[in-house]
Amino acid sequence: MLGTLDAAALFRSSAANDVGRIVTNLVPVGPESNFVAQRDVQRVYGAVYAMQGADFVAVVQGNFDLVALENAARARAQTPSGAPLVVTPYGDESLYTVANIGFVPLTNHTMLSGNETGMRRALDQLRYGQQGRGIPDWMRELLEQAVGGPPRLGTPGAPPVAAAVATGAKPAFAMVGDVAGQGVVAAAGDRLPFLSGLGMIRVLGNFEAPGMNLVGSLTYADEQTAAIGSERLSDVQKLAYLASLMATWGFGGRMPEMEVRRQGTHVSFATELDTSLMSIMLRAIADVMSPGKATPPTFWGG
Repeated sequence: MLGTLDAAALFRSSAANDVGRIVTNLVPVGPESNFVAQRDVQRVYGAVYAMQGADFVAVVQGNFDLVALENAARARAQTPSGAPLVVTPYGDESLYTVANIGFVPLTNHTMLSGNETGMRRALDQLRYGQQGRGIPDWMRELLEQAVGGPPRLGTPGAPPVAAAVATGAKPAFAMVGDVAGQGVVAAAGDRLPFLSGLGMIRVLGNFEAPGMNLVGSLTYADEQTAAIGSERLSDVQKLAYLASLMATWGFGGRMPEMEVRRQGTHVSFATELDTSLMSIMLRAIADVMSPGKATPPTFWGG
């Protein structure tokens, strides 16, 4: 799974404080580092290396005081959570982690963040790997839409995005992946039936009113599976598991309505989340990433 996020757009939204908690967990340093997420972070690219192991890494772009960051980290100053910051040399770089999640400053404009395994893999790729693009064109083209301008519907060779995308609207984030054969997705099919037989995922979104707007498409193995997936996605409000998960997150209302359309093996969808639901979801993510916190039930049913 790959994704990109216009962090500046998210920080301008009503969810800025909740996002700040997430960034604080990814870059766990205090004010002596001269790091202020809302001011310094501009864009984030993220990847999940192995869905079974939940290893992840993010490339964080912006403007950073590299000297202050490294000095604060090496001084092992108090972290916002109060947990100790561990410094681990790795090749020519150093990993700074709290409870296995942290960051690696690279330049004044780039740092890595994620869990330790994900960051090590990224550093290995930088040191020993062949540089260049190693993802399919349909993935790259979707991510570029969230970076370079308005969405282009009907990209050749790619599943269609929902027709609800307004022409000229600029996405603030994108997520794309090929989950065919991924064990964690297959296992979640019992709780979330529309995941059964799922292959490709494409999602675009922004943070305009009422909070977050999502459009995307799901590609299935065949038309019969897609028809079943479309029907089950249309009935997502009726899923007892999602209702229970929403209650766990503290949201007692109904699931948001979803527009669903099918074309062959592709199922497109569009939905919107209000600010309260978006805030609850972001707080749940921040809690999962907080050192020493128990992991609540996840979307995948773990």
